[in-house]
Amino acid sequence: MMSFLPNCNNVLKWWKWIMPKLSALLYRFRGYILGVLAIALVAAPPSLLPKSFAFDKCFVGILIAILLFVASAVLRVRARQFIGEHTRGKIHDADKLVTVGVYSRVRHPLYISNTGFAIGFTFLHLGASLWVIPFALAVVVFEVALARIEDRFLEGRFGEAWRAWARVTPAFFPHLASSTLHPTQRSFLSAFFADRSTWLWLLFCNLVLILRKVVVFYA
Repeated sequence: MMSFLPNCNNVLKWWKWIMPKLSALLYRFRGYILGVLAIALVAAPPSLLPKSFAFDKCFVGILIAILLFVASAVLRVRARQFIGEHTRGKIHDADKLVTVGVYSRVRHPLYISNTGFAIGFTFLHLGASLWVIPFALAVVVFEVALARIEDRFLEGRFGEAWRAWARVTPAFFPHLASSTLHPTQRSFLSAFFADRSTWLWLLFCNLVLILRKVVVFYA
């Protein structure tokens, strides 16, 4: 039994050593990982609208996708009203801890928004079918992992201030308690246009998925 404990300690030390490096790689190459998931989604057979109007799985999937896109866009813009300029850096950075506005209700509104967009793409392409589940699970696991990485970074940067905020603010499921009004850094429209690169990318992805349906439909 005593000889087993040193081995456990070695494993624990190795785990503590490797995890920050794996986390850094995951964060740095997050765009490529999402790209692989996107390619896998586009390669999957798309659901098609019926030739005569009917509520088939494709039509229902499109409706669900639209709802997810709208909700995710509103959440993203509201979050952008309280934080700095949009960046896609390869390393974590934060000038200050934002705990007001949307961030007083949930810690990771942008990751929730990203998840909503990604699952929306899945419904748009595959329709309301069971094939949505594996893609949605992959996206959720990936975004949760990124959020956990960010939590560790913010705790290391802001210490007790982050821990006090995290104790009363859930990571993914917003609490509905009323929050104190706080002035935003920018207006809703200004925050929307500040994230224009994201909207152009989302538009491109939607066009690719729609084109894929059209090609298969008329093939």
